[in-house]
This record gives sequence, structure tokens and C-alpha cells, in this order.
Amino acid sequence: MIDSGSYDLKIVVIIILVAIISSLASLIVMFKYSNRLKQVELNLKNTIPWQQGMTLKNIKQGDQYIHTLVEGQLLAKMGLTPDMVTGKTLHEFYSKKDADAIEQAYSKAWNGDITAYEAHLNGIDYFVTLSPVKQKGKVIEVIGSGVDISERKKAEQILHESLALRRTLIDSLEIGMVVIDHDWKIMAVNRPWCHLFKIKEPIRDIIGRDIFEQLHVHFQHNEAVVKKMNEIMANKLPYVDEVNQFENRIFKRSYFPFYMDGELKGHIWALEDITERKAMERGIIETKEEAVKANNAKSEFLSRMSHELRTPLNSILGFSQLLELDKTLTCKQQQFVHEIIKGGTHLLTLINDVLDLTSIEAGKLKVAIGPIRIGEVINQCMQFVAPLAEKNGISLTIAATVEEKHVVSADNIRLRQILLNLLDNAIKYNRENGTVLIQCEVKDDLLYVHIIDSGIGIPVAEQQQIFEPFYRSGCLNVEGTGIGLSLVSQLIHLMGGKVGVKSSNEGSDFWISLPLVHAPAVNDRKLYKATSQLQLHDHNFTILYIEDNLLNLQLVKEILATIPGIDLISAPSGSEGVAVAVERRPDVILLDLNLPDLNGYEVLARIKANPGCEQKPIIAVSANAMPEEIKHALSIGFAEYITKPIDIPAFLSLLAKYVIKNDTPI
Repeated sequence: MIDSGSYDLKIVVIIILVAIISSLASLIVMFKYSNRLKQVELNLKNTIPWQQGMTLKNIKQGDQYIHTLVEGQLLAKMGLTPDMVTGKTLHEFYSKKDADAIEQAYSKAWNGDITAYEAHLNGIDYFVTLSPVKQKGKVIEVIGSGVDISERKKAEQILHESLALRRTLIDSLEIGMVVIDHDWKIMAVNRPWCHLFKIKEPIRDIIGRDIFEQLHVHFQHNEAVVKKMNEIMANKLPYVDEVNQFENRIFKRSYFPFYMDGELKGHIWALEDITERKAMERGIIETKEEAVKANNAKSEFLSRMSHELRTPLNSILGFSQLLELDKTLTCKQQQFVHEIIKGGTHLLTLINDVLDLTSIEAGKLKVAIGPIRIGEVINQCMQFVAPLAEKNGISLTIAATVEEKHVVSADNIRLRQILLNLLDNAIKYNRENGTVLIQCEVKDDLLYVHIIDSGIGIPVAEQQQIFEPFYRSGCLNVEGTGIGLSLVSQLIHLMGGKVGVKSSNEGSDFWISLPLVHAPAVNDRKLYKATSQLQLHDHNFTILYIEDNLLNLQLVKEILATIPGIDLISAPSGSEGVAVAVERRPDVILLDLNLPDLNGYEVLARIKANPGCEQKPIIAVSANAMPEEIKHALSIGFAEYITKPIDIPAFLSLLAKYVIKNDTPI
């Protein structure tokens, strides 16, 4: 039998042993947990330095905040190490201003609030969130987490500058702009809009207001304006019109719907004051109309002048050319005839120069560019001016550098016109018993033709002005119109060449340059010189001349009288001419355009309307030498266009085409 006292002791001992064993187990567990916790803490400490951001902790000692931990890659970006920050206050590595600003955030965190701040250090912008750590309701430390926001700050700065630039640009426009929402409330507005409507309040004070609260005093018909604007906005399409509903000024009104992410957010309206522009446009239109009227009046005047001068010249030069062919004239009579032809030709040249200059200015003069033997043209021009040079005692010389082989690209007629103008000036503005020399030089695939005189020279100040239309030197007492050199300049440029002058106190060297042509096939054009080229067979060739001027009719009769087999019939009016053409069916019809009853174009139409007359060659004969008139006549059906005064060789050459074509043996 077991003693009860001994039994109780054993139980107590067992309980104690169990408690000891349990305590030891708890201690072992706690020891293991402590080791694991230390390992986690160690791992955390090893991880923190490698994080992209920054982790920090601070404690408060008195009024100072001491950093107990600062780790992370962000710290390295700022050029700091944990040792440089740990155990130190903000003022030890920040400026006083920045440190004070950050301490305000620290103070809020130590007061128990989760807070944040932005800071900048050593070129790095960063953002830190602070969280208080509490124990028994009391903050014992503050933990912070920071991230690098440098790129975001740069983007914000760029955006800020962009917005500022846009705002500046918008405000600098002379266009007033306003953005309103669907309820007519102002969302945005620029300064020009405020100036336009004399709004003196700051822009921020009018944002959100109804637009018509600001504008009602400026609109005379408010309801009509609102209705129109509603119609425009309802279409949701850009719109532009003009309005003049306030202060008698004209505005260009523009509307643009404002979308964001596919949703209509608002409405942009722009107003531009175009009152002055409209006035300028009206002025330009009126000036243009006046210029057109003046140009038309000039063209009409030149056309009439040309017609009135050419008509008598037709008789003067025509009959003079016929007299020149008369072998019975004495030498003195031939000299008189020659002077008549020379004077008439000079007058005709002046008329042609004026018309050419006008055509060039209007851009209507065309040139026929082809290969030209420059030596032949120079020889012909020198022969032409030789009598004038002899009369003035001027010696003409062609240098050896002028060679027949030189071929240039030019218009034959216009090149002669240029050279004759320059030679005429070299003779007129020369000294008594002076000289004129023509020489050539080749340079860079260009042929330079120099016309050098021994005259009194041209002042340097005038050497550019002399190529302007109607300019005449005040120091010269020589007859002229001031057209020649201007015409030379414009003609040479039309042919792709240049003109210039070198001059001193004695003599002038006028030069022109033209492109050289290598190995050209030059076609020598020969004018019809003798009536014997017209060889008719056994039947007559009938020409109808519809002309009311008896002298002009008589001239053509005399020209054709020497050609056997040509039958010339005539009619003094348009209506009679139509009747004769239909009845006689002539081979060729010469038609004056200025008839007493019908104009030449109407006569042409009436003749062509008759069966059997549709293909008859009808040649216009007119004193109107305006290029547009010639072009128009040829475009509506005239076969040729002959200008008065008639050049007899050219006239016969032209007729020869039709005589030979129609003269086939029966």
C-alpha cells in the first residue's frame, strides 16, 4: 500500500518536470523564431540597398529629427551614401530652405499623419511618403519610402513650357478665340478676344460665365446671332463666314468642334477683324479694274494709232517700192524715191517698236528661235545703216573676229531688230568723223557681239537707266523716243541672251550675248524677189480684194499688173464682197478688216457659210498689227494675215503659195 504523502509528492514532481520541459520547448521555439527573425531582418537590410527607390527611418530627439536608416539606389543617384546621412539631421546635407520645407512634412508624420513631400537634391527630383510607427498610441519612429520622379518632373516642365508657349502664341494672335461648353459657359478665352469686346476683367474671372453676358452689348440682333450659332454647332462641322453685326466692322467668324477621346467636349469660336483687309481688297480690285481699263485704253489707242499711221504708210511705201522698180527714173528721182522709202521705213520701225514693247510688257510677244549665221546678219545690218553712217561721216568696220561659221540660237527678225537699233544709236550718238566697230568673241559657249563707237560716252550713273522704257539722257541733243534700248534689252532676254554696256568719257561698247549652236542645219530663207517665179498655165487665177480705200486697191492692182494670168476683181464694201465671192468663186480673197458696213470677221463668216466657199483661202489685210488681233484672226479661219504697209516681196511670196497650189494644168 502506497503512502499517500509520498504519492502526492511524486505528482508534484511530475507536474514540475512537465512545466520545465514545456518551458524548455517554448524557449527552443522562441530561440528558433528569434533566429528566423534575425535572418529576415538581415535579408531585409541586405535587400534595401538594392531597391530602385529609397527607404528611410528617423527618430525625434528634442526638436531634431535624426535619420537612423537611409538605403536604396535613389540615395546613390543623389551622390550620397548611408554613412553620410545616418545619424544626421536634414540641415547637414540640405540648404536651410529645403531642410525647413522637409521638416514640415516630418513634423506632420510625428504628429501621427501619413504625409508626403517632394524634394530636389544634386540634380535629382524625388517623392517621399512618410508613415508614423506607433507603440501604445505614441509615435516612436517614422518610416519613409522614396521614388525618383526626375523624368516625370522633366516631362511636367516640358508640358508646362509647351502650354506657356501655346498660351503666348494664342494670346499673340490677332484673332480672338473662346471655347464654350454645351451650356454657353466660357471654358477658355484669349486676350485678343477680351480686347475685341473691351472686357477688362481678368481672364480667370470670366471663366464659367455665360458668353452672352459678356457680349450682349455688342450684338444688335442677339436672338438672330444665337439662332445662327446654334445651327452651326448642331452640324458639328467646321464653319467659316463673315459678320458685321457690331461696331460697323467686318469679322471673319470661324467655328471648330472640340473633341477629346471621340467625345464632343466644347465649341471653339474665333473672330478675326478683317475690316482693313476687306478695304484693301476692294482697293486692289478697283486698282486692278482701273489698270485693266487703262491697259485696254492703251491697247485701243495703240491699235487705232497703228491703223491710222499704217494706212497712209501703205500708200507711201507701196507706191515707192513700185517706183523703185521703174528703170526709167533718173538718178535724182531714184534718190528721192529712196529717201521716201527710208523715211517711211523709219516711221514704220518706230510704230513697230512701240507695238513690240507693249506686246513684251503684256507677255504676248513670241519669238521663233532657230540657228542663225551671225556674220550674214551683221553684214546685212551694216549695209542697211551704211547710208546713214556715210551721211554723218562715220566709218563702219567689221572686225576679222566676225566669222561666217559662227551660228547662234536666235530669232532672225528680232536679232536684226536688235543690231539695227544698236548700230543706229552708235551712229547717231557718235562724234563727227567718228568710228563704229563690230567685233565678236566666244566665251563659255556664248557668242558676244560688241558694237563699239567713238562717241561722247555714257555717265556711269545712267548706264543702267538707259535700258528703261522712254529714258533719254539729259546731256544729249539727239532726236529719239527712248524706246530702242529698252526694246533691245527685252528682246535679247526673250531669246535667252544678255545685253550690257561699258563706257567712259569717250566711246561706248554695247554688247549682246547669245548661245552658240554647234554643227547646225541652217535654213536660209529667201524672200520672193521677182514676179517671174509665178508661172501660170492656160487659165487665169482670180483674186478678189474687198477694200474700201481706193489708194490701197490701186496699190495692189499695180503690184499684180506685172503678173500675166492674174485677174484682180474688187468690192468696196463687205456686203458687196460677199456677193461677189459667192458669184465669182475667186481662187484667193484679200479682205480688209475695217470696212464701212461690215467688219472683216462678219464678212469671213458669211462667205464661209456658202457651199463651195468653205475652203477658199481668205487672207486678212489690215493696218492693225497688234499681236492679239493677228492671233484672233488666224484662230477663226483666216488663212494668212498681212499687215499694212504691204511689203511687196513678202506679199508676192505669200501669194505664190496659193497661185502655185491652185495652178494645175487643165
